[in-house]
Amino acid sequence: MKYYQKNLLVLSLTNFLAASSWNQVIPFMPQFLRELGVGAQIAAWSGFVYAIQYVSGIIMQPIWGKISDRYGRKPMVIRAGFCLAFVYFGMSLCQAPWQLAMMRFLNGALTGFVPGAIALIATNTPGALAGRFVAVAQTANAAGNIAGPAIGGLLAVGFGYRSAMRLSGFSVVISTLLVIFLVEERQKVTASAPTSLWEDVCLTAKQPVLLVSLGLVFLGTMLSVSVQPLLTLYLEKLSPSGPPWLAGMIFSLPGLAFVLSAYPWNRLGERFTYARVALWGLWGACGFLLLSSFMGTIGKFSLFYLVYGVFLAAITPSAASIIARSVHEEFRGRAYGMQQAVTNMGGLIAPLLAGAAANRWGLAAAFWSSSAVVFVLASLLWFGNRSVSSRDGTAKVHSSV
Repeated sequence: MKYYQKNLLVLSLTNFLAASSWNQVIPFMPQFLRELGVGAQIAAWSGFVYAIQYVSGIIMQPIWGKISDRYGRKPMVIRAGFCLAFVYFGMSLCQAPWQLAMMRFLNGALTGFVPGAIALIATNTPGALAGRFVAVAQTANAAGNIAGPAIGGLLAVGFGYRSAMRLSGFSVVISTLLVIFLVEERQKVTASAPTSLWEDVCLTAKQPVLLVSLGLVFLGTMLSVSVQPLLTLYLEKLSPSGPPWLAGMIFSLPGLAFVLSAYPWNRLGERFTYARVALWGLWGACGFLLLSSFMGTIGKFSLFYLVYGVFLAAITPSAASIIARSVHEEFRGRAYGMQQAVTNMGGLIAPLLAGAAANRWGLAAAFWSSSAVVFVLASLLWFGNRSVSSRDGTAKVHSSV
């Protein structure tokens, strides 16, 4: 087995473990906040605690990406893994909502395990296979998103939320050890002339293909995370007597859809361009998320939420494939850092807006308001960049300004 094939297997497994550990915790954050004493403002607190990690991530993730271009991707993955484990253990010790918010803030500043793993795969895989290998790793990440909420629900019922967080931290430690001993980074980028973060931002702004990719990531993140902090509260409204594990299962549906449909979407991207396929996914996901807000039963909601996940699966892998195929290897770590920064921006804005809409018009407003905003922005992106969307795999983004 070639080393880059072994890297794919190991990093796909560790992405699965990292994602599943994260999603053992996130779906049940509102319930944990109640345990910490939050009452009537639970929707606003859920959105705030969910979003605050993205404040620090907006600043720090491009810096980590820049450091990875200088010192290698593997050291950054290892650093992120141990930091994420620390965050999980810290969350399990929280006694007040502000302490939980602080740990989430540190999470955004210090972690980035999955983006680092994706960058390592992209830079240590032959160019013809890079897009496909990235899609496989993204699919493993989505599989973790499926398993995590179900595991977390069972752990929360059997052992409590704090024990679930500690087990999540242990899972990430195992993932990090696997990276240390089994992953090889043979293709280390030759250091280029030093640039400032501002110069990297300016370089990014000059590259239409990269800007399209970042725009897709931003909108996809807004659409995917906007309702996550409020989902369990909304399911409680639809079925007040439903068991706790049911929320975890429904939370997993987009991840299940991702696993089933990400690879076909990737093949469509190879045929029609990744940007076009990602925009199809955005429009479809907006439509079905909007429709799901009008479903009055758990069964109907689950069906539409699953189809929403099918379309959502077209977005992030397509954007990552654009970077893998179109960005020069010297700049690729920084490009993934920029991608994570815009992910953080979307993750910051969307939950706050959704939480405000839910407080004003009811929980269903989180769904239809997010869908409407992202649909309009996706349409503007499409009509403003149609020429780029037709050639997203041909241009090369270089690293000099």
